[in-house]
Amino acid sequence: MSDIPLNYQTAYEWTGDGEKGEIHIGELPVLPIGSPHNADRYCPEHILVVAAEACLANYVLLISQKSRLEVKAYQSTAEGELLKEDTTGYRFKRIVIRPVLTVESGKENTAEKIIHKAHDLCMVARALNCPVDIEPIIKTAK
Repeated sequence: MSDIPLNYQTAYEWTGDGEKGEIHIGELPVLPIGSPHNADRYCPEHILVVAAEACLANYVLLISQKSRLEVKAYQSTAEGELLKEDTTGYRFKRIVIRPVLTVESGKENTAEKIIHKAHDLCMVARALNCPVDIEPIIKTAK
């Protein structure tokens, strides 16, 4: 993962049905996309929140590996909160990511440092025009 691409290409195609479209990324499966009102499709708002969440996870796992910290389990939830502004409409007020990292007993401080370093490095969070906060939980396992 050290040689990441420096350019990302996507393609959007409208299906001809309301706000429904498809996202094409190389040879990957098509991602059905729509508005928040389309219950059968992903919406850009969810994709933005999950992009920040997955970016944090990727960095936590990468830094853990480089630090030789064995990750027993990792999961997270994330929430994006919108704010309605009078003249410009909606914008993201903030995103909160709640990672749960399980490590060997005695490694909690290392895990805490790694999560915060990962948060500082996350390219998606740094690119956003809203705060991206984390509320980490460190668990231990044998």
